[in-house]
Amino acid sequence: MNYKKFILFIFILIANSSYSASKDSLFKEAADPNMTDSTRFFIYYDLAWDYLYSNTDSAYMFSKKAFVLAKKSGSPTIQTKILNLMGSYFQVKGDYVKAIDYYQKSLNLGESKKIDEAVLVALGNIGAIYITIGQNNKALEYQLKSLAIAEKIDNTNKLASIYNNLSLLYNNFLDFNKSLEYGNKSLEIYTKMNDVNGICSAYGNIGNAYMGLNNTEEALKNFIKNHELAILAGNPYEETTSAMDIGEIYFKNKQISLATSYFLKAQKIGEEIEDNTSLRNVYKNLSAIYKSTNNLKKALEYNDKYVAVIEELTTSTSKDELHKKEIEFEFNKRAVRDSIRNAEGNLLKDEKIKASKTQIEKDRLLKIALTVGFILVFIFGIVIFNRFRIIKKQKEIIETKSKQTEEQKAIIENKNKEITDSINYAKRIQYTLLAHSDFLTTHLGTDKYFTLFHPKDIVSGDFYWACEHDNKFFLTVCDSTGHGVPGAFMSLLSIGFLSEAINEKLIFQPDKIFNYVRERLINSISKEEQKDGFDGVILCIDKITNKITYASANNSPIIIRDGEIIYLPKDKMPVGKGERTDPFTLNEINAQKGDTLYLYTDGYADQFGGPKGKKYKYKQLNEQLLANSTLPLSNQAETLFQNFANWKGELEQVDDVCLIGIRL
Repeated sequence: MNYKKFILFIFILIANSSYSASKDSLFKEAADPNMTDSTRFFIYYDLAWDYLYSNTDSAYMFSKKAFVLAKKSGSPTIQTKILNLMGSYFQVKGDYVKAIDYYQKSLNLGESKKIDEAVLVALGNIGAIYITIGQNNKALEYQLKSLAIAEKIDNTNKLASIYNNLSLLYNNFLDFNKSLEYGNKSLEIYTKMNDVNGICSAYGNIGNAYMGLNNTEEALKNFIKNHELAILAGNPYEETTSAMDIGEIYFKNKQISLATSYFLKAQKIGEEIEDNTSLRNVYKNLSAIYKSTNNLKKALEYNDKYVAVIEELTTSTSKDELHKKEIEFEFNKRAVRDSIRNAEGNLLKDEKIKASKTQIEKDRLLKIALTVGFILVFIFGIVIFNRFRIIKKQKEIIETKSKQTEEQKAIIENKNKEITDSINYAKRIQYTLLAHSDFLTTHLGTDKYFTLFHPKDIVSGDFYWACEHDNKFFLTVCDSTGHGVPGAFMSLLSIGFLSEAINEKLIFQPDKIFNYVRERLINSISKEEQKDGFDGVILCIDKITNKITYASANNSPIIIRDGEIIYLPKDKMPVGKGERTDPFTLNEINAQKGDTLYLYTDGYADQFGGPKGKKYKYKQLNEQLLANSTLPLSNQAETLFQNFANWKGELEQVDDVCLIGIRL
């Protein structure tokens, strides 16, 4: 679900004094030699806004023309307008560092000249950028500052855009009712203003709020309105995201043909305007669609595009640079204040010197004192100059060493990048082998399961894998020896042996599958008394008889039934070389309607955290699962992850986390 309707906010928040004339008439007016610079500025200004959605090159050309006239005018109000416009151009281009630089200049000028309208616009635009890059707390801070000024000066137009941004923010905070409230407030004002772009954006945010409330019918209605208005307004950014939102709902409802058509439309427009944020989700969804229809070539092609655009987004959007710009801005504000204070101090000093000259003329003794003071200052100057030479020499030495350090740092960074790129590629391979959501949905049912998979490192020793053979569905949740790269190697090897047992050797009993995989692991990697393997559970659901059997190696599955936890038996030995090599036990689950089965590894329970930095432990995990068991399964994963993050806090994650819940 793409929930970031970020592009429109810059257009809505900026004070845009637009003419009602057409572009052609504006061109003719601008060519009039008798026109004043002020009028010509607003024509260029309007033309830049008109082209900002459809032709960014033309928008930039007219922005530059308006920028020259704004500087020439000397009007602070006009200068704040053009600074915000320039910021908008760079925000549309995805250069958030330059965008926020222009917005901060406008904010600085607006505050110094007490132009409330300019401050309001700049604060809102900076907040919109923080929404875009996912810094929601920072975004909320700026939006609330902007809201306070809009209410102070009773600016209804700006209130509409602020409500729109708050709707998006509360969606990000998962407060969907509040998001819906602000979205409707925004829509009401935009409708009165007959602002097509504003109405379009509001429908998008309202649709996202309904999605959060699991009301896909209302969400689809609003996304369709969003899409129709985006086409009407000639807004390719909203057209891309709305097409993607509609496609995601159709995909969720298994309307593959409709979903594919909307995703392909979103891809076409997104690639034309280079909207990588939307393309990331489009490629991901198209890969999933083609995988679900067994078009593996297309699925891999779009998966490669998805990975490429992720890497490009990671490179281009630097939150650190944005933070640096903000610090630089605050520093510059203080520097301006200090320079004013120093200027006032120098003025007072000059007045005292004038008074002293009058006194010197009357008093010869003061002249002698002044002469002596001059000599002392001269001597002091020589000492300072000598000290300066020493410091300069020391600085040259430090800079030479620093240069050497930077070169070594660059070499290390290049090596690290090569290693990280290799591991990321390995991650793609590993994720391809994990159980895909479409496959699980086909065999377990829609909204009948959830997965929580959170590796400690880029690749994982934990894995969940599934397959189907002869009307029998198999699902495994396992924890290989180690984590990171070694654990990932073990997981790939184990998945290979599990597949071999079922698909080649036609072994269908869970206990015998584990016996076979244990033998293969021991013969393959335990030649020198190494005890490598995995702990885990393998589940078999017979689609004809509905019989559920399983085998368990060290990991005990649980069932929650009627508000009680039922602990299922396990074998206290790994799949691999261990203290025991007894045959694994075949267990049968006598399930009742409404039972929820949970399979998990030890990563969640072993995490250190909380107020005393202790382990979470299995007892607390099982109680948490019991507390969550009445929630819809889709919400349980989100609640469990948030609980894990809160418990971990600032501490390092100690192991991979893998947990699956199934409603039987």
